[in-house]
Amino acid sequence: MSNDQPPRAHPHQSSLLEHEAVLGRSQLGMLVFLASDVMLFAPFFAAYFLLRSSGVSWPPSDVTLDVPRTAIATAALIASSFTLVRADRAIAGEDLALARRWLFATILLGSAFLTNQIVEYTSLEFRPSTHVYGSVYWLLTGLHSAHVTAGVLALGAVVVRTFRVATPRGLDTWAHGVSAFWHLVDAIWVAVFLTIWVVR
Repeated sequence: MSNDQPPRAHPHQSSLLEHEAVLGRSQLGMLVFLASDVMLFAPFFAAYFLLRSSGVSWPPSDVTLDVPRTAIATAALIASSFTLVRADRAIAGEDLALARRWLFATILLGSAFLTNQIVEYTSLEFRPSTHVYGSVYWLLTGLHSAHVTAGVLALGAVVVRTFRVATPRGLDTWAHGVSAFWHLVDAIWVAVFLTIWVVR
């Protein structure tokens, strides 16, 4: 009878496999969350286009939106996706100092976008209760602004975590999840911008 024992996994290899399993589970959970988030926005887009096709004045005569300024803010938000990609690459390359710089750049661009939204809201001559268009506009853009705010805070948490982890691997589940959320928020805004400021 053979006494051969199955080879034991090297501790480092075992740790790596466990890490990959955790990362896989977190990515699956994030995909489910992102899919539910898309479904959250879908009814607002549907309502916008349904009302737009109903024959009412759309947008109403009191609606004046600053397209150039919002286009610049949109460009800033799109650029933030590229800076976040650079941050992710720096984390993968185990250069946390460089990752922090790109994360700060992403936070700065996201904050610039939010600043524009605040300026936009304070300059509007209509409110959610003014008419149906106002309700859809404020709900859709407000919901997105809340997501950008959450994203900026999450990016800040990733920056804090870069000072606390022993190795860059400790950032994987956080960084991948936050990055996926941020890129989705950017993509949704492009759809919002095209819907409200371009197609109108």
